[in-house]
Amino acid sequence: MMDISADMLWNIARHYNHKESLLNSQYYNVHAIAPHLNNWFTIYRINTKLRVAHFLAQACVETANFAQLTEVPKYGGKEYDYDTAIGRGLGNTQQGDGPTFIGRGLLHLTGRENYDKFGKTFNKDYVNNPTRVGTNPYVAVKAACYYWDLRNVNAAADRDDINKVTLLVNGGYNGLQERKNALVRAKRELGI
Repeated sequence: MMDISADMLWNIARHYNHKESLLNSQYYNVHAIAPHLNNWFTIYRINTKLRVAHFLAQACVETANFAQLTEVPKYGGKEYDYDTAIGRGLGNTQQGDGPTFIGRGLLHLTGRENYDKFGKTFNKDYVNNPTRVGTNPYVAVKAACYYWDLRNVNAAADRDDINKVTLLVNGGYNGLQERKNALVRAKRELGI
């Protein structure tokens, strides 16, 4: 297993040189998450260069180049509320679930049901404390690796199938070209 470093993550990300606050956030996050990636990658068998490259490319795009561990949805999360098709698909059952259970973590865990399952797996309550997934780097990485494993994304990564990896992570193909570009950077960084 290779050792993931903050420098590797920094080299995979595009940088927000025009906005100091985002650049500072990127710098903080890559240093905060790198050691946790090494731990959870071992546990969830994200242990080949190809698997790591795909994971890091997806995480890079989901987090706006590691700048934000919490999603900034277009409508504040209301597009995920219980009375929408997307919200029902995410297991949101109550008024306000959409904004409460927006995407957080490296792969943006989204929806009441996903927060509930994640919490029960680790005997933690993320339904009543969902912000922890986006504010605690350890939990942000753990949630992403858990979700990656739950969706069996390693199989698609092993086939080097960026479209399938994206579908499994994102539920669609949002930002597909960005994900392809990030994968090129990740592969270059990992020597693939």
